[in-house]
Amino acid sequence: MKSLNLISQEERRKRIQFAVGMAAIDGGKPTAFTQNLLDQYEKGEVTTSYLKQAIIEKYARAAH
Repeated sequence: MKSLNLISQEERRKRIQFAVGMAAIDGGKPTAFTQNLLDQYEKGEVTTSYLKQAIIEKYARAAH
């Protein structure tokens, strides 16, 4: 999947570091599933919308 994001890989990396850091404050860390998506996002392979939707779908199913 080609990303339509116009932000640089460095900016995506910074956004990921910030989000992971914020989660770590509460003791959280990305699962392997989420880390894989974050890696794809950093490379520009998926959009933020796809990333968000995939995470919501994965964990909404797990909650049922």
